[in-house]
Amino acid sequence: MRRAFTLTTVVGLLLLGGLCSAGPATAKGPPGFFGLVPQGGVPPNADIHRMARGKVGTVRLVANWALIEPTDDAWNFGALDNYVGDLAASGIRPFPVLFNTSPFVGSDELRLPVHSARDKQQWKEFVAMVVQRYGPGGAYWTTQYPIDHPGEQSLPVEALQVWNEQNGSKHAHDPDPSEYAELVKISNDAIDGVDPGIEIILGGMFGQPRGEGGIPGAKFLKRLYGRAGVKEAFEGVAVHPYSPDIAGIKEQVEDIRKVLKKKQDKGTDVWLTELGWGSSKKGRLGVGKKKQARLLKQSFKLLLKKRGKWHIGGVMWYTWRDLPKGDSPCDWCSTAGLFKANGTKPKAAWKQYVRFTGGS
Repeated sequence: MRRAFTLTTVVGLLLLGGLCSAGPATAKGPPGFFGLVPQGGVPPNADIHRMARGKVGTVRLVANWALIEPTDDAWNFGALDNYVGDLAASGIRPFPVLFNTSPFVGSDELRLPVHSARDKQQWKEFVAMVVQRYGPGGAYWTTQYPIDHPGEQSLPVEALQVWNEQNGSKHAHDPDPSEYAELVKISNDAIDGVDPGIEIILGGMFGQPRGEGGIPGAKFLKRLYGRAGVKEAFEGVAVHPYSPDIAGIKEQVEDIRKVLKKKQDKGTDVWLTELGWGSSKKGRLGVGKKKQARLLKQSFKLLLKKRGKWHIGGVMWYTWRDLPKGDSPCDWCSTAGLFKANGTKPKAAWKQYVRFTGGS
């Protein structure tokens, strides 16, 4: 499925806010370049409309296999249909992350489904169903969407992500580049059988994952390239370059680019599918409200400036709203939102965000 990426191609597609010209950076990013990663469930319509006014280009959402197909061939796309449809009707491109192993395949949802021929076949069926439903000309766009959103333009899925943070034990038990390579290859096979135009972006990798068994992102990618057939099975690499400072982001992206150059794949895009800081001063990346806004501004300026040299495909801020207390996946995540938990009060970081999108 691998196609050569050229600036002409990407400008034509504007894939999930893809790379525009490699000219001088401006205060405003190219259309769709900046996206969001909402947490805490599906955002209400009022939030999605607010995102649209802010000109959020892309929303990264989880296509959770365990919820979509909890038992064999018992498909339940209802909740995801509503989410995808509401985003598209507001002019926001949905970017699904294919994640979690269904319980009818294995008891461990974070164990990649590549350990038997049956596991692989079931995963391929899941991937194919997602593409058949939400890709260009997909069943959802031709049947349900016109009923729920009459007269609205569809925004089919043009790219998707395979798994999340596969190099860390928090989201992939026993991280293994060989297993992940197999998952990417069979995902590519499934997509090619439906719509070869859909792009595969690797799951976002931590630079230095915490927890037992984690593998640094650049090292994981290097080992991944050593697996036969995987290089042709994806179009983009993703990183989650969390860092206390801008220098750490720069270092992590450059480490990935060095691997791509060494593997003679330097034209491949790098996506930042999570990036953020907390607005409290608690936790590893809790920096306070003012510094959160300042770091957003500094990181976005850097990524716009380097988008040509680094082949940056897009940037997604984690997260939209603060999370309720006690409902946070990390020690700083509960205050990483651009809005307070009630969704009504924007932070200083949101004001910086819309300066780059041209929204309000």
